[in-house]
Amino acid sequence: MHAKFAIAVGLLAGALLAGCQNSNKLEHEQRTAPTTYNSVTFTDYDLNRNFSGGIPGPHKVFRFTAEKHGIRRTPANTSEVFVVLRNHTDYNGILEARTQFFDQSEIPTDVEPRWQRVVVPANSTSVYLEKSTTTAQLKYRVEVRQAK
Repeated sequence: MHAKFAIAVGLLAGALLAGCQNSNKLEHEQRTAPTTYNSVTFTDYDLNRNFSGGIPGPHKVFRFTAEKHGIRRTPANTSEVFVVLRNHTDYNGILEARTQFFDQSEIPTDVEPRWQRVVVPANSTSVYLEKSTTTAQLKYRVEVRQAK
């Protein structure tokens, strides 16, 4: 009886340890992934966590995701960045987002990034928008975090 219990405890501990190592590896990969241009980054890591082998718990945990993003021209020939944010939870979420524009030489340009609040209703989507002031072709990088 004690031997079966000890084996069961050993197997459970091994499974938990393996799950934690996988989670830690994925967490490290997500945190150190290179930042690219024309992208959206969740700087508040808990908003967009991705587990592929956690024990216990679900295999994937997403609270918020960027469903779509891009840049387009406005009628004034400036640039406008948009991000469609999706809330996967059962409660309303308040996020903050900001955009850094870059010129074609990848030098930060245009307006100073400022955090804007975005309310994303439960199980729904909202759109974050930011416009540039220049008519030059620009690249962008959007950061998203939990509102403080």
